[in-house]
Amino acid sequence: MNFDGFLRECREQWPAWDDPERLWHVEHPRDRRLAPLLLDVKGMASENKLMLLNLAARHLEPGEVYVEIGSWHGLSLAGAATGNNAKFYACDNFSHSRADRGMLRRTLERYTAPGQVEFFDMDFREFLRLAPWAPRKVGAYFYDNGHSFRDQFLALELIQPWLSDGAAVIVDDTNDLPVRAANRLFVKYAPEFALVADIQTTVPRSPTWWNGVEAYRFRRSSQPNSLRPPLLSYLAHQVVFSGLVTGIQRLAKTAWWAYKRRTLTRS
Repeated sequence: MNFDGFLRECREQWPAWDDPERLWHVEHPRDRRLAPLLLDVKGMASENKLMLLNLAARHLEPGEVYVEIGSWHGLSLAGAATGNNAKFYACDNFSHSRADRGMLRRTLERYTAPGQVEFFDMDFREFLRLAPWAPRKVGAYFYDNGHSFRDQFLALELIQPWLSDGAAVIVDDTNDLPVRAANRLFVKYAPEFALVADIQTTVPRSPTWWNGVEAYRFRRSSQPNSLRPPLLSYLAHQVVFSGLVTGIQRLAKTAWWAYKRRTLTRS
């Protein structure tokens, strides 16, 4: 993965890339060619997020692949694949509400080249253990599946052996506390991962960056440095950062920003 090239194009698309608070509010990238996808494919993504994935796929090195967990109707795959010749592997078990296998198939037929995407209808754990892309390495990894603390932690742990040096790891819905907590605990004991972008939004389903996204750079070390966190710490995180936390957090955040908008309107 040409990660430096990826970062360079991120800065070109979003001049505020190195200013997190400004970047959170940027409505779209400079290049608007992916905007029509949002009108044609029902999905849970923003124009910014589609371009971020597209740039990651664009900078894959020969022999590397793009892997995606959680595709729903295929919007993110279409965005990543547009204009790119990379090989894609993706999975979804269609457990999310309103998931539609037929819709995904039609999106792939329309927006990706024949054979460009190999899709697997299965649980992400089974998919990552199967590693159908082997022996090739994963240069870009996008996770947007179950966002419980345990699922999120496993999503990083199971992909790590397959990541190429300099791989881009992109995680969706990082506004949610269980997701952020799992990421932080994992990378605390996996120094090969470096956080390069933490992009939040004020509310879920924001037209800017949907529900937050984080990007990591993976640098393979000559020594296997990653360790499992202490069991007690892992279990404590899993209990504290439950799904209930996400629900309460989203309700509180939505109510707070609704109040702020009313206050600003009155003034």
